[in-house]
Amino acid sequence: MRHPAFGDKLFSFAVVADTHLNQDDANTNSPFKVNELANRRLRHVISDLNSRELSHVIHLGDVVHPVPSGKNLYEDAAQKFHEQINELRHPLYIIPGNHDVGDKPIAWGPAGTVCQSFLDAWSEYFGEHYFHFSCKGVSFIGLNIQLYGSNLPLESNQRNWLAGILKENSGDRIMLFSHYPPYLFHPDEDEHYDNLGKEGRLEILELIQSNSVEALFAGHVHHFWYHFYEGCNFYLLPSTAFTRQDYSEMFRVPSQDSFGRNDICKLGYLIVHVYEKGHEFELIRSFGQEQGAYPLKKTAGERIHPVTPQFNLFPAMGFDLRYDWQEQTQIPPLGSLDEFDRKTVRNDYGMLALWEMGAKHLRVPPADLLDPVRRQRLHDLVNLGFQFTLFSSASTAEEISNLVFEHSRLFRNWEISGYLDHCMSAGQQLSSGLQQKGIRLFMSLIRSKADILRTGSTYYHVINHGFRSTDSNEELLKYVEPLIKSFDGVIFRCGIGDSITNTVHKAKFVAQETGLDVSVHLRLSSDNPAEYLHSEPALCNQLALAMCYGWCEDFCQFYCDTLADSDRGFFPRKGVLDREYNPKFGALLVKNLHSVFSKLGRARHWEVKQANSKLTTFRVVAESGELSVFHFEGGSRGSDDCIQSREDGYWLDWTEGKFVTKAPQMNGYPLVHVCF
Repeated sequence: MRHPAFGDKLFSFAVVADTHLNQDDANTNSPFKVNELANRRLRHVISDLNSRELSHVIHLGDVVHPVPSGKNLYEDAAQKFHEQINELRHPLYIIPGNHDVGDKPIAWGPAGTVCQSFLDAWSEYFGEHYFHFSCKGVSFIGLNIQLYGSNLPLESNQRNWLAGILKENSGDRIMLFSHYPPYLFHPDEDEHYDNLGKEGRLEILELIQSNSVEALFAGHVHHFWYHFYEGCNFYLLPSTAFTRQDYSEMFRVPSQDSFGRNDICKLGYLIVHVYEKGHEFELIRSFGQEQGAYPLKKTAGERIHPVTPQFNLFPAMGFDLRYDWQEQTQIPPLGSLDEFDRKTVRNDYGMLALWEMGAKHLRVPPADLLDPVRRQRLHDLVNLGFQFTLFSSASTAEEISNLVFEHSRLFRNWEISGYLDHCMSAGQQLSSGLQQKGIRLFMSLIRSKADILRTGSTYYHVINHGFRSTDSNEELLKYVEPLIKSFDGVIFRCGIGDSITNTVHKAKFVAQETGLDVSVHLRLSSDNPAEYLHSEPALCNQLALAMCYGWCEDFCQFYCDTLADSDRGFFPRKGVLDREYNPKFGALLVKNLHSVFSKLGRARHWEVKQANSKLTTFRVVAESGELSVFHFEGGSRGSDDCIQSREDGYWLDWTEGKFVTKAPQMNGYPLVHVCF
């Protein structure tokens, strides 16, 4: 596999964190019932790791749940770990966590902090406290991070060892591994239970900066976060065993299971794919699956390699980021280990889902540009391959134009909405400067009450903007032709009840007549702001058809207007994620269609056939094969007679990310068939 910027793939490795193994499969010394599942959940993860081609596996600590002061329990849990890990077919490197050798040196903690007897227990049952090895020019360095600030002999031993390793391998790329993360939200945040103390943090951050460290991986928090610090990618990993329930405060919905401790969609581990000039990560969600408790349902078939924004050459579906997708939350002191103040975190699960879907193109409002912290986050995520489109009112465009020009690296497009005269005036002022910065300018026409009533549609007291498939050719040209000199494209709006095919045909007419590109906003809501649309099959069928057009038609870029479920306010509707930012069927469909498009290459020829009132087939001949998508209108499957049994190629089980030989039972969801 070759990346146009990263070069050839060298190898892949896995990173696992916080397995929290118990002394046996049926008991735990934790008061939380979900902890009993840790052993069986690790067995599943080991089985999954064994099914993949990996150079090695790294464990970030909290290997066991019992702490060293409970010697017999600790010894029994360590024995269980070794019994399980003997089944792993890849080399394993481990470092200790706070459950393994004691908490970092803190004055307020009720449990034991790191001390010599705890370090000795780790040595007895697990061996070395830190590691280094090299693989194809990459140095892997694992640290016992609990030692920082402890003043124990092993702290200075590790520091001297590390200095020697860095000197001896100064030409290598460097990846660091620790249990505690340096910080959760900001490098200057106060110390709390889940970050490093300021002296140890400063030492690690200086080490990263002075040695051009490529990536740092940390555990402990049982949730995913991503940071970009001085050129270094920080990955904070989920657990394989359970989630930390205090961080469920990030989600404004009732906790689903064990008061937030068993959010199974957030369990898993990372695979890291290393290339000649960079790397990408892949989250493997384990969904709390267990081995040893009951037989697992496994679908035979070839696993699909997901495509990320960095690799996605055919990003057929982008997303609006209407909600606060980088929301900052203060985790309250609730009687646990941070009892005396709040700690601030950012919810990164929306960003993670976009990464998993390969959703390269993202629409953001001015709020993400105007706030310095949010703006810096955009800069960080450009490094992950995301491309941003700014959307704003034409009336405020001049006010923010200087910031847009200053941070032009962030933006691929700028969409301005307004009445024709306002947009024309703004376009004339902006077009020259934007052209110099390489930013394309799009226009979205606000429709007045009179415009809407003239079409026979119902008027609702809401903003209505964008051209539609019901607009006549004459009306479209009347509005669009004056834009040619100042604009690069226009916006079409396609509601959940609108025909995507008709919308694309009308957009193609505009593109051919004017030379302008078209951005299509795929709305998952009704035109009626009080109507709740909740059909996931209908949503997925719209997504599948729109993505096919987005892949095939170069002039057309689709954006979905709903990332997470909107169950309150105006236009309530389903999204591709739930309110806890866990992926639903829509997210899995987008993820796996992007991957298939990437595997098939550029579309060369396509045709759309309507078999009956319920079934439409979109067939594509591409560089490396053929694809057929069966689209069921409104999510109603109707008769299966028109879907012929296929002996050639594979069906895409997009719920599991596998190619299979028999058509999956999707109950009205779109079906996908592929031939290579």
